[in-house]
Amino acid sequence: MARPDWLRTFVAIYRAGSVTEGARARHLSQPAASQQLTALERSVGEPVFVRSASGVVPTPRGRELYAAIADPLDRIEGVLAGLDAGSVPLPPRVRVGATAECFAGVLLPRLAVAGVAVDAVFGPDAELIDQLATGELDVAVTSTAPPKRLTGALPIAEKEFKLVSAPALAPPRRIRDLDRLGDWLTGRPWVSYSVELPLTRRFWLDSLGRPFGGDLRLVAPDLRVVGAAVEAGMGMSLLPGFACDAALGSGRLVELFPVGGLIAREPWFLSARPGGTARPDVRAVVAALGG
Repeated sequence: MARPDWLRTFVAIYRAGSVTEGARARHLSQPAASQQLTALERSVGEPVFVRSASGVVPTPRGRELYAAIADPLDRIEGVLAGLDAGSVPLPPRVRVGATAECFAGVLLPRLAVAGVAVDAVFGPDAELIDQLATGELDVAVTSTAPPKRLTGALPIAEKEFKLVSAPALAPPRRIRDLDRLGDWLTGRPWVSYSVELPLTRRFWLDSLGRPFGGDLRLVAPDLRVVGAAVEAGMGMSLLPGFACDAALGSGRLVELFPVGGLIAREPWFLSARPGGTARPDVRAVVAALGG
């Protein structure tokens, strides 16, 4: 019969992708973790991981076992932690990770109809993917597809970019071609999400046929701030539709030129932690976000 500590060690190794890192997470020595894993495999009757120089990969039996035990074990650990802290454990909440801008502009309208208690977690893609792997998140929405060993990633939305400005900064007549657009934009104020301007520089080079020639007035690593700065007249910008559509609809922003067909759309991927969809509330969130 498998013992609970063997199962805890198995889950830690599964999430870490390594016996050594799983042992560290369990505060065990590497030999002790290996012994527990061997004992578990003997109880299961077949290997649950394939070992390699770079770590471990779950076998089909290992994936089945993880899906069956990960969520119940997490709940037990949460209850034990609450009891140790002298508090009554609260009902589980679905931990959903995304960037703050994506959560506010894309996920909130979908989550509002899910009827599920949610904890929002904000961070960059790499951090969210790590938290998904370690079980700190139930669901993550990222623009980077997580590794296949975690879960299948479902594309749920795309960023379509728009070239926008405040009405006061727009040209008096609509610009009809890219050459004139490049001439008009050169030297004019610009607002950006990052100083590297990766998307902007590609647009200028590939579509306008010249290096970036705007006057960078503000860099703010939050699309909501970038959108507000453009509305305030600080400069032009390329913004995803979710960050500017409301302002375009109300007339607070204007679209300078239709660039949606010139800039590749960037997908968002929805991923659930392995075994997480055994919970009905996690399934409800996945259904709401993926619908």
